[in-house]
Amino acid sequence: MIWRLFPPLGKEKRDVKLPVVRGKPVYIGGVLLIGVAEKGEFDVKRKKLLSIEIKDANGQSYILDTSNIKVKITREYVDLDIAALPKFFEIKVREVNKMIEELKKSRGELDKSYHKLEEALLKGVIGMDVYNEQIKRLQEREKRLRNACIDMEKSIASVGQSLNQLKLELEKKRERLEAKRLLDKLDETEAEELGKILSTLGSINALSHLITSSIIQLRLIC
Repeated sequence: MIWRLFPPLGKEKRDVKLPVVRGKPVYIGGVLLIGVAEKGEFDVKRKKLLSIEIKDANGQSYILDTSNIKVKITREYVDLDIAALPKFFEIKVREVNKMIEELKKSRGELDKSYHKLEEALLKGVIGMDVYNEQIKRLQEREKRLRNACIDMEKSIASVGQSLNQLKLELEKKRERLEAKRLLDKLDETEAEELGKILSTLGSINALSHLITSSIIQLRLIC
């Protein structure tokens, strides 16, 4: 029975040590902070991060597919290649639209409550004491709604500032590569990089437009 003490040849099991992502800030392109990592899904054999769950500044969690994106994991942070930006953009569009719709709904319900209260007072259904008491409650709800709008606007504006910084970095790279292309000194790898940069700049412009539009909507709501 001694043979049981030894594993079969060629089948030794080794513990694969995977990098830790939990609790680390997650960036795109080393500039755009998109949240803090909660957990990651790895391909153990390749030690490749397939997806990462992130919690953003608003406390919202979402999963970002990183299966075909270069990822740098250090002791302090996780940095995703700029190729992750279009996927991040799609997620942000859904998230922002959902939150704006919820705020619109809250504003609509609040306006209806004000209208019903005024009608009840005019018809003599309630007196001034009840009216004033209910008005104070509605004003508290309105204050919470306004604070929610302000917090969301700050969060969106912060993303906008990071996007502008990332855009400046990419524009520098684009100008350098464009200059090489004009001189016919652009190799295949650089041409591919230029294509990715142009695509990413398009995503940044679209996301910047979304940010501006969202801030306008928030100010109209609140």
